[in-house]
Amino acid sequence: MIKQKILRYTFILAISLSDLCVVAQDANTGEEIKLPKHESNLIADNAPVFGGIAVSADLVGFAMKAVNARFANMEVAGRLNFCEKYFPIVELGIGDCKKTGGDNNNTFSCTAPYYRVGVDYNMNKKMTGNRFFIGLRYAFTSYSYSFDNPDYADPVWKIHSPLTLHDMNGKNQWIEVVLGMETKLWSIVRLGWNLRFRNRIKQKVSEYGEPFYVPGFGKNGGSTFGGTVNLTFDIGKTAKKNIGK
Repeated sequence: MIKQKILRYTFILAISLSDLCVVAQDANTGEEIKLPKHESNLIADNAPVFGGIAVSADLVGFAMKAVNARFANMEVAGRLNFCEKYFPIVELGIGDCKKTGGDNNNTFSCTAPYYRVGVDYNMNKKMTGNRFFIGLRYAFTSYSYSFDNPDYADPVWKIHSPLTLHDMNGKNQWIEVVLGMETKLWSIVRLGWNLRFRNRIKQKVSEYGEPFYVPGFGKNGGSTFGGTVNLTFDIGKTAKKNIGK
């Protein structure tokens, strides 16, 4: 047990020391020298004002649609990069839901677009290829939804008959708080994930009842959690490492 602890602490110490320095070469002698790691990376403050454009797609939403999940938010996004710190972003998607269940096989269905605008802030100060985001979104959607009950029982007369409510209209607005990470895989390709807390700020629905699902928001309610896994492509100019300048 003691040996295992010693080995574990030794491993942690070795990793910590390797994180503090990197190997470089002396320009005159050609000998290897060690530099503090913070000197080997371009500080984000020195990044160009405009760092490029990126487009992305959420892999989770398309996967949920492929496996016929109860609902799926399929979305793409475009964003700008300013100073490697501020990333204004626009997200566009289509929400799709078809849920059947209950004692009488009730069916709820809804398919409609949704929109989000906001900004992410990169809290990683070094140009390591990794980004740690915190962000905010304003989102909205306008949609129609349907409800079918093949064996509806009238609560007064107790008569059973089909109930069909189609083209009921709704509008929702909400705010999202975003926390996520992103890393560079290869060249212009990046992969990241984020978690989102969604809080409804306004809703307008049919007098016949609220929808089970809201496009882009998820299961209807005052608040909910969600997330995405994004495959991103940097298609504009990007900041480059500039060691020693």
